[in-house]
Amino acid sequence: MDWEPGLSIWKQIEKQLLSDIAEGVFAPGDKMPTEMELVRRFGVNRHTVRRAMAALVDTNVVRVEQGRGAFVQEQILDYPLGAKTRFSQIVSGRHRLPDKRLVSSEVLKANALVAQCLDVKLGTRVIELFSVSEADGVPLAVATSYLPAARFDGIVEIFIQTKSLTEALKRFGIDDYTRKTTRISAALPSSRVASLLKQAKNRPVISTESIDVDSAGVPIEFGVTAFSSDRVQLIVE
Repeated sequence: MDWEPGLSIWKQIEKQLLSDIAEGVFAPGDKMPTEMELVRRFGVNRHTVRRAMAALVDTNVVRVEQGRGAFVQEQILDYPLGAKTRFSQIVSGRHRLPDKRLVSSEVLKANALVAQCLDVKLGTRVIELFSVSEADGVPLAVATSYLPAARFDGIVEIFIQTKSLTEALKRFGIDDYTRKTTRISAALPSSRVASLLKQAKNRPVISTESIDVDSAGVPIEFGVTAFSSDRVQLIVE
């Protein structure tokens, strides 16, 4: 490669990689060449390559997934928050393939926050569902859902089968439900959440706390969700 005088080499590498992405050499979602592959391609040292790649990450052109490498950033998903927020419908409506898998589940005693949000007594047994939601195999969100155990006994197995909380709730006679409140904030992810989202721990997530109620206005779920801020844009309706 012929270097342009007066411009840092790392900046010229960044420009070339940007050109490759713009021309479709690397499409959205594609894995970028490894550090050593770029070192051999451009004939520079690793530090120079790292600086060029860091610039692409800082501008959200490229994302880094822990243990997997660097990937061209996909188009950010517009995720509307309204009275009826359904992950599968939102993702499918953007012509992407949704998936939701259970990571872990547990029966707990409701702490003060969970009890208040579910309108139950402190210490009431609740089911905790910890899951990750994906689009085209890319993790978008990690969620913790709390549901009253007495009302939803057996929902864990149904959730595993259906991969959808909405579908699981239908088995309990809840054909429809609405979002009562959503609280939005920004935070740094825990190590576990960052790992599931396949992102660095120093990249902030968009955190939401939400309460869903049935047709009678009775709370059925309190959810805490961490959205990847690089891949999701929340829209309040």
